[in-house]
Amino acid sequence: MNRTALGLGAAAACLALSASTPASANGRYPAAGQILVDPSDPDHIALRATYGLLVTRDGGERWSWICEGAIGYSGFEDPMMVITGGGSILAGLFDGLSATHDGGCQWEMAEGELAHRNIVDLSIDRADPASAILLGSSVLASDAIVTQVWESKDDGRTWTQAGADLPSTFLGVTLDSAPSDPRRIYVSGRLNGPTFQGIVKRSSDRGATWEDFEVPGSDDRNLPYLGAVDPVDPDIVYVRRDGDGADALLVSKDGGATWREVFQATSLLGLALSPDGTMIAAGSDEDGLWIAPTATLEFTRTGQLGVRCLTWTEQGLFACADEPVDGFTAGVSTDGGKTFSPLMTLDRLCGSPPACASESSTGQTCPPLWPSTASFIGATGSCGADSGSSAASSGAGASSGESDATAGGTGASDGGGSSCGASAGGRSGALLLGMVAAGGALLRARRRQVRLSRRGARRTTW
Repeated sequence: MNRTALGLGAAAACLALSASTPASANGRYPAAGQILVDPSDPDHIALRATYGLLVTRDGGERWSWICEGAIGYSGFEDPMMVITGGGSILAGLFDGLSATHDGGCQWEMAEGELAHRNIVDLSIDRADPASAILLGSSVLASDAIVTQVWESKDDGRTWTQAGADLPSTFLGVTLDSAPSDPRRIYVSGRLNGPTFQGIVKRSSDRGATWEDFEVPGSDDRNLPYLGAVDPVDPDIVYVRRDGDGADALLVSKDGGATWREVFQATSLLGLALSPDGTMIAAGSDEDGLWIAPTATLEFTRTGQLGVRCLTWTEQGLFACADEPVDGFTAGVSTDGGKTFSPLMTLDRLCGSPPACASESSTGQTCPPLWPSTASFIGATGSCGADSGSSAASSGAGASSGESDATAGGTGASDGGGSSCGASAGGRSGALLLGMVAAGGALLRARRRQVRLSRRGARRTTW
């Protein structure tokens, strides 16, 4: 059975089995869209999913769930997030900036000029991970656009604007700073009519002044999203051009002045540059995983993994995947994407953090929602004393780029990988096959969801 049919069957079966359960996971297909690794603590990892934020402090042995409401968002919003050097988690929301500085228990919205602003992107300075920058871009009732870059030096506790407002005819979508030169900042977006040309703005003085460069083939229907900046050369920058029919990867080696298209795929949900800048990975749930040396940018497909996000750190290449098909929600590869070991599976998800006090935003909001959410997504883990050993046993094996589930094996269900968990019981195989015929609408809805959430996959995390 191919990965599309298997995914449709698994998802349809899970929805059928949970039909009597309130859709506290907002009714969306359970999936992850961003992986964050703490730059100061590689065991502290966060996973933004369609049903909340998943956090581990022990390298993936067990995970806690933070509901969307505690953070300050809901519905189909997929906020960009970062973990700073001090372990704080920042989330850019349609209605402002939300931050936690105590491990995810208490979330606070930024006040002052950042209040109620649309925060479209966030990035940390790799040389000083306690420093962060954000991009706010809001359209006013007059159709004027307020686009600003802000910076923080204290893990997101306080913010100051970097330079003046960008032109009121410019809508920003992504930003990033150069790892080797934090004064070099790039911002991508598009101009207002008549052509809605997509551009990249470049600043060499931390936002005081800007230069504009057009990105070929980009406009309001084919927006340019920053993918990565080379860790050594601040003039080498990668952009993903999002298209209705196909996505393209472009590279500039002169700071955005000229561009070359180097890769094209049905979609690019994941893009990541290796920490030394010598390799680049790209992929999606439709195209699989592709890897290339940056010296040649000749891409080779390494497997059928249903990529939904990518992050590359010194610990390895991290990927979000489709658990019913690939056997895990998130995995990590230490061999350049050839094989992946499960990092997060639903049987490792323990519910809301037990350490959060009942009066905290997470402790107050999330526990009542967990039972119905767990039933909806098929989570079978618990925070009991034996959950660590259960997680260890479920993640003992390694999954190749073409997973056991794709190859027709039972890895996606035997190892706790099936999102239906124990609720499907021995009937799961027959039920999956019986539900495939009804999967067309689910696939269309899932693809619409992917298109809506694609801005959350546009830049690598270091």
